[in-house]
Formats: sequence, C-alpha cells, structure tokens
Amino acid sequence: MCAALPHFPHQASRALAAVAAGGDPADRATVVAALRAATERGSLSAAEALYDLTDDPAPLLRCLVRELGRDGGDLREAARLAASLGTRGATLAPLLRGALGDPANSTTPALDTDIALAEALWRVAGDPDPVVAVLESVFARAERNQWSRWSVARAARTAALLGPAGRPLAARLRAALDDPARAPAAVPALVAVADPAALDRTALAEAALTSAEQDADPAGACDALEALGATALPDDHLRRLAALADGDARVVRSGLEHRIIDRDESFRNRARALLTAYENPTTPAP
Repeated sequence: MCAALPHFPHQASRALAAVAAGGDPADRATVVAALRAATERGSLSAAEALYDLTDDPAPLLRCLVRELGRDGGDLREAARLAASLGTRGATLAPLLRGALGDPANSTTPALDTDIALAEALWRVAGDPDPVVAVLESVFARAERNQWSRWSVARAARTAALLGPAGRPLAARLRAALDDPARAPAAVPALVAVADPAALDRTALAEAALTSAEQDADPAGACDALEALGATALPDDHLRRLAALADGDARVVRSGLEHRIIDRDESFRNRARALLTAYENPTTPAP
C-alpha cells in the first residue's frame, strides 16, 4: 500500500490509516513517513490520514494553505478538512474568506462551495458575522437557480450551527418551509436560531410531516420532528405519524432500487420510536 500511495493517494491513504491505527510501532512509523511524503506532494487525503494517526495539525495546515491558495484547488474538500481542525485551523480563516466565490455566481457548485467555506469559517474562527453574510448571499443567489433546493437545505443545516447568532437568517429559513425538500432542514435550523416565542411549532411539524408524506426527505423529517419535541404534535399529527410508521404503503418510493426497502424500513423504525417517545414523554426520543 505504501508503494501504491503515490499513484492512488486517496484510496491508499485511507487504507494505510486504517491498518496503521492498530498495527505495530514499526509499521506505524513506515506509514507515517509515507504519508508525510505524500502530504508534501500536496495530497489532501494523505494529510488527513496523517492527522488522524498523529494528531499533529501542522502538516495538514501546510497542505490546506497550499490548496486554498492555488487556482483550481479542491475548495470544498479543503473546507471540510479545515472544519475538522476546529480552532486549530484558526490561521486558515483569511484564506477561507479569500476563497469565497463570485457573489454573482448562482450555480449549484458555487453555492455548495460557499456553504462549505462558511461552515469551515464558523468552526475555525467562531465569528458568526461573516458566516451569516455568506449564508445570506447563498440564500439570495439560490432564488436565481431552479436546481438549488438541496443547496438551500445544506445552507439551512449550516445556519443551525450558529444558534441564536444566526437569527438574521430566520426569514430565509421560513421561506424554505414552503418546499417539502427543504423544510426538514429549515425546521431544526429555525428551532436553533429563531426567537422561541416566535415559533409556531405545530406549523413546523406540519411542514415536516408533509415532507415525509410526499417522500421528499423522510429521514430529514424525522430530524425535524425530533428537534421540535413532543409538545409540537397535536393528536391529528400523531395520527399522521402513526400512519407513516405502520401504514401499508411504502413511504420511501424513490431512489436506487436495491436501497428503497432498506431506507423505508429504517424510516419506519425511527418513526415508530418517535411516536413512542411522543406518546410516553418519559421515553427519550431516538
């Protein structure tokens, strides 16, 4: 695998990290040396594996500085790795801000890249103001892109990380409730950022249930219902949840053919657990 590393850095780095984590010290030292060499050649995968093995952020930071500063860099992957460093990556904040895209670009890749950079900025620097500004820009540009529904959902999940500091985004999140594909991400985000006194939890539960019933995002609907809590569901909502959990028709009706049944059963199991928790408040939700 060390011999394969220069030729297949992504696959070999993951395999080497998994093997070396439980290997003897001599093998571990060999793997660490090979990963260091691959990191110097600019492999983000090798840098990530090296960080996992050694907990030393310096090689990964150097690799990320190169990646964020070069034309054609893999910005989304670099942002993910920067976010994994947390505050250890604080020195990357200026580069992350500099990597943000053209505010006139509303393509889906541009939106998703800026969302990833915004999350990384939040995790490394903890300053909500630039993150709110980036997400506001993403929401605004998404209105010009008919294929942006999943980008909006990703932006909503990032907004939820901000907690009350993300309150300026509440209006954008409320607008996302009208789309069954985006609502399950918008609901937990609103619970996290909005003024609790201004939340209509029953209406939010309605949006989540509708998403599941339309097979828009059943798994996300469960996340939304869990975030809302049992008091948000009146009796008619509980009956609808029971129908989703135990009805004859499949809830998940689309996707890869060999995964539809597994995904549907997974959703039903979670819906039953939520229903049990709501009907018995002393039982913790899943």
